[in-house]
Amino acid sequence: MAGTKFAYVRNFELPDSVIPSVYLVVRIDGKGFHKFSASHSFLKPNDPAALELMNESARYVMASLKGHISLAFGESDEYSFLLRKSTTLYNRRNSKITTHIVSLFTSAYVFNWNRFFPDTPLKMPPSFDGRMVVYPNEQVVRDYFSWRQADTHINNLYNTTFWALVLQGGLTEQEATKRLEGTVSAEKHEILHEQFGINYDRLEAMFRKGTTLVWTHAQAQTIGGGIDAEEDDASDAEQAKPVLTNAKDEKLRIKIQAKRAAKQAKKQEKKERKNLTGVLRTLHCDIIGDEFWTPAASEAVSTAAPASVPASALTSATSSRWESSIGDSEKTATEATVADGGMTSSRPWKDPARLQVAGLGTSVFLD
Repeated sequence: MAGTKFAYVRNFELPDSVIPSVYLVVRIDGKGFHKFSASHSFLKPNDPAALELMNESARYVMASLKGHISLAFGESDEYSFLLRKSTTLYNRRNSKITTHIVSLFTSAYVFNWNRFFPDTPLKMPPSFDGRMVVYPNEQVVRDYFSWRQADTHINNLYNTTFWALVLQGGLTEQEATKRLEGTVSAEKHEILHEQFGINYDRLEAMFRKGTTLVWTHAQAQTIGGGIDAEEDDASDAEQAKPVLTNAKDEKLRIKIQAKRAAKQAKKQEKKERKNLTGVLRTLHCDIIGDEFWTPAASEAVSTAAPASVPASALTSATSSRWESSIGDSEKTATEATVADGGMTSSRPWKDPARLQVAGLGTSVFLD
């Protein structure tokens, strides 16, 4: 109990709250995932089921901490979560926030394992470590996520070429390592194209660009003008006319009316703010260029990808472990997928809603 003579030990707990008005990024990484992936026979160079399991775990974190986490990016066995600079989660305590996110992610990974690997029992417990880094402004945050996506491209290009040499070229892993030593990107592209007929730029966007999760508009916003605007102008003109003959009473009436209008405006602002973060979208897109970060002229969102992959989709997809990207990479979305309720059930990462991103804008940084 707090009042006992032993309570003094709490004095050793040092505060670790992060300063206000800065962005927080928590990045988690798989611990010992080379061994973990080997023991569960993950496909090389990319296992779509394993990546989708990572995405589903991240979606669970995003949904659990909605209002605090606005953006996430994942590749391979890592995920980065951006917390708004206005967040007061756990009083901005570094250790509490980091450990909670790692815990949520890990538990979701284990919980959803059978959905993505129904024929593969979990042979060992997965584990993830985490760290928090503080960033001062939007530009640095953008550069951080650009860095992670650039890393995704570099790693995937190397791994794709490496495993093509091993699985299709007949080299040993040691020979493939030696073959790629000192090569640049252009040389890896040439190896893939000349030796194996693989156009790297046509491989799945999820493999090349990673996965971006972001809260976006719940519905299309109406652009102002038209009849509604004219009616509002007429209403304002009508309200501007004096109603009460007594000047003192009229002044009081106007004051009360102004308070009501301010209250209504605040309520409307809150509603619009909620609409801006009403849908969790899963995207496989470029986040290094300006398109992702620049608001479009029209902010209507046509189709939003489901927050999670339907169970019906997972059953059919995971039975064959979603074929390897090599050897099947040239198929179009129509050839390789089966429509299911507006979503490509066999390969959800090909869903058009995951590839349409223009004009999301920096609303992801809403405070």
